[in-house]
Amino acid sequence: MYTKRSPLKGSLLLLLLMLNLLLSRSVESLPICPSGAVNCQVSLSDLFDRAVMLSHYIHSLSSEMFNEFDERYAQGRGFITKAINSCHTSSLSTPEDKEQAQQIHVHPGERENEVYSAWSGLPSLQMADEDARLFAFYNLLHCLRRDSHKIDNYLKLLKCRLIHDSNC
Repeated sequence: MYTKRSPLKGSLLLLLLMLNLLLSRSVESLPICPSGAVNCQVSLSDLFDRAVMLSHYIHSLSSEMFNEFDERYAQGRGFITKAINSCHTSSLSTPEDKEQAQQIHVHPGERENEVYSAWSGLPSLQMADEDARLFAFYNLLHCLRRDSHKIDNYLKLLKCRLIHDSNC
């Protein structure tokens, strides 16, 4: 019995394979401290440098994935108008721009009441309707790009405030 394979399933498999290759491409997990170091001290500045580098790389990869998916599957479907403000993290209170972010007072070690927003998009990724499934992937990648950009910017701002005393 021959069953026709959906081109979307093969494409999604290819997309996931590409994601795996992108994430493993030129990424080396180097130890911060030399092997065998007993009392290794790493400066806060070095930790921020590493965190900023990694967050920038993750944002770059998420942008690349979103752009490729957009070009290959979303053209002419009007997904962007549906995706605006539909991220599950949109309800989290974050500054709108750099000026608002700079007004936040940083208190290292202090934690406010943490609010986690659960992602409920998995059923949409498994729907039989191809347009609904494509939109679910589009929205997931859109939100990943959006959130990784915020994290990248906030880490850079936090580094500037804590390491360089806001003199950047």
